Amino acid sequence: MKRSTTSDNSRRKFLQQLSLASLGALAFPALSNPVKAETLPVNLETLDEAYWKLVKKQFAVPDNLIMFNAANLCPSPYSVSEKVLELNKQLNANVSFQYRALFTNQRAKALTQLAQFIGVSKEELGITRNTSESNCMIVNGLDFKSGDEIIIWEQNHPSNGIAWEKRAQRSGLVVKKVSLPAAPKSIDELISSFSKAITSKTKLIAFSHVSNLSGMMLPAKEICSLAKSKGILTLVDGAQTLGLMEFDLYDMGCDFFTASTHKWLLGSIENGILYINKSHIAKIWPAVIGGGWKEEGQSVDEKICVLGQRIETTTSALPEAIDFQLSIGKKVIEERVLMLNAYLKEQIQTKIPSASFVTPISATFSAGIVIVTLKGKDSKEMYQKLYDNYGVACASTGGIRLSPHIYNTKEDIDKVVSALQALAS
Repeated sequence: MKRSTTSDNSRRKFLQQLSLASLGALAFPALSNPVKAETLPVNLETLDEAYWKLVKKQFAVPDNLIMFNAANLCPSPYSVSEKVLELNKQLNANVSFQYRALFTNQRAKALTQLAQFIGVSKEELGITRNTSESNCMIVNGLDFKSGDEIIIWEQNHPSNGIAWEKRAQRSGLVVKKVSLPAAPKSIDELISSFSKAITSKTKLIAFSHVSNLSGMMLPAKEICSLAKSKGILTLVDGAQTLGLMEFDLYDMGCDFFTASTHKWLLGSIENGILYINKSHIAKIWPAVIGGGWKEEGQSVDEKICVLGQRIETTTSALPEAIDFQLSIGKKVIEERVLMLNAYLKEQIQTKIPSASFVTPISATFSAGIVIVTLKGKDSKEMYQKLYDNYGVACASTGGIRLSPHIYNTKEDIDKVVSALQALAS
């Protein structure tokens, strides 16, 4: 498939930046193995492993560690981490209102770029502290009455699951949990499970786009379409897809969307996003009202996300995270992560026959997460041994949870699979 000229130009610019970084022009402090300009890939269409090794050089992860935990926390590229360090240093030297006006402007820039990144208007988006906070703002901000029904996926994150159950105890709501097959045969099979749970009292369907417990990906657009056809609201937890999958929220059709910036987006920690479709902004009660909140605030950020003193330096570095992603290309990142995911599954299947997959094998029902168990082995013990003995950082959520990102190479995957092989024996 022929790539656009714009995409080629942005990628060429990124490669040039990598070359400059290798020569010290960008003064990245941890480049212990400088990249030489002549090693740059010649063919921008193929983007082979040489290219991705250059991308890996933009992160401070040392050679003796392999980060396979993007589902929880990602390292940020130097452009982001250096920006935060610079701003923290300046803030500590000058905490005046006059200097901190800079952060107001940077927040506005971050909101504009984030809104463009996910295909919504700036007024419909707010910056929170993480996905959990964003979810709870919707859980506790909607005016539901006793007897109203909320449908949730049983694999939802606690902030989109237990939070609804606690709200139900307070308000008399009915929470209905949907169970899905571990190895679905079709998208229709998943949609049918939600459809069967709907009644005339159903007010909202809340689900994770990708489960952090199994790695299963749901057909978000189709579920949102089903809900909309019946006048039901939808809340999509996108913690495991923002920065990984290329999507447009208007096209997805959800009413509410939440995510964090410190996972797949490779942004600074303690920042999240909250999208509320413009037709619903007035329906949400603010959970926290901090200094500077105004009754006349109309946007999501003004009405819902005025939370008092914040770590403003990290929010101000979000534009760098978005620029980094766009320099590579959203679709390119998605294709790369899905390729790594498929390669990881293939290598485990081939070399570790005793491994069982919690995550669906089919690419239709998974994205960036692969969760496996090893026969006769305790996953928490294996997770710890992977780190202690092999320098592999992963998680023990649902099994051994492996989630590589663009700072990983196929060579990294080979090393991880080799470590799993040794632990499985």
